[in-house]
Amino acid sequence: MNNHSDFSDLGRDIVQMGRDVMDDFARSRTFDEIKRSVDEIRRGVDSAMNQINTPKNPPPPPPQQTVFQAQPVQPRQNAARTEFTPRRKEKPRFRVPSQAGAMALFVLGIVFASIFGLLCLAFLLATALGAGLMLVPTVVFGALTALSVAGIITGGSGCSFHKRFRIYCDCLGKADFCTVQQLAASVGRSQKQTLRDLERMIERGWFPSAHLDRGGTTFMADEATYRQYLRAEQSRMERERREAARSAPVNTGNQELDEAIEEGRSYIRRINEANEAIPGADVSRKLDEIEDVCIRIFAVVEHHPEKLPEIRRFMNYYLPTTLKLLDAYREFDRQPVQGETLASAKREIEETLDTIVLAFRNLLDSLYEKDAMDISADISVLRAMFAREGLTGKDFPKSGNGGDDPSIELKL
Repeated sequence: MNNHSDFSDLGRDIVQMGRDVMDDFARSRTFDEIKRSVDEIRRGVDSAMNQINTPKNPPPPPPQQTVFQAQPVQPRQNAARTEFTPRRKEKPRFRVPSQAGAMALFVLGIVFASIFGLLCLAFLLATALGAGLMLVPTVVFGALTALSVAGIITGGSGCSFHKRFRIYCDCLGKADFCTVQQLAASVGRSQKQTLRDLERMIERGWFPSAHLDRGGTTFMADEATYRQYLRAEQSRMERERREAARSAPVNTGNQELDEAIEEGRSYIRRINEANEAIPGADVSRKLDEIEDVCIRIFAVVEHHPEKLPEIRRFMNYYLPTTLKLLDAYREFDRQPVQGETLASAKREIEETLDTIVLAFRNLLDSLYEKDAMDISADISVLRAMFAREGLTGKDFPKSGNGGDDPSIELKL
């Protein structure tokens, strides 16, 4: 309240001082008097500003700051640790292209075709009316008209192609795959034309992750579905190969070999029947491996009849015992009450299947042992002869007479 009254009095003093100075200034005529008046005004303003800026009640001194010693920050005991795992950026299913180029080509083609067509027609009429032969401009504008028409066709085809792409996307929706026949029905085109459209769109990158099956009958929109299809196709081909190996007629001309192969195929068929009857993915995988190795063993013997004695124990004991274990496993698995005894017996058979797979693989590998040794010996002799003749750039000791070493014989 006192501060406001002080400011009011100060303002009245300044105003009164200004009036007095102005009156003196009006009555005076000399330069010295004018100068003194200006100085008085300046001193008065400076004095007033000093009074305004100088408070009557100075502010209290700032409180004394207390120096604190920094303490280490203790981690929270129950704070959950958050780990940032960057998300894998997946490819988009569709990449919508721009059809501005096709639309512009279509519109410009119409415009220029109209202009050049009218000019070509005008020159034709002028020539017909006897205005002179105007062959050159007629041909030029005719060619430009043809190019414009070609632009119309190309642009219209591009617009139609973009439209069909959008229809394909709508037909597929969020599904992982769709038949080409369904996509063809959605646009009213043949399956062959639709297949050609899809191949072009995949090539242009409009379907970044899409694939077609080998027969061109199914369209798959992403990589995961395509990988699943490849696994199913591989499994189907493997089943067909095994079926052909089990059922193909045998006629090698060797009765003993034919009977052995037919007996082996009967064992393989029974293993396959057990595989179909026994549930469980782990047991099925082991039986698939046993069946595959057996097929390969008999294929080797079929092409190399001299190896038949090497698999006699395999046929007379290993395969019958394996089938006996599988029949027992099937019998145990069919029991309605699975006690500890049955469960233990089944576990023991499952573990034995791993041993059987390993033993059959080693048997298959041993059938190639003699061939591998012969090949290794041939390679050693071949390298020695190349070196002796100087064909490999390496020195090799020759015989005393400089001729061929009769102790080295190349077996080819």
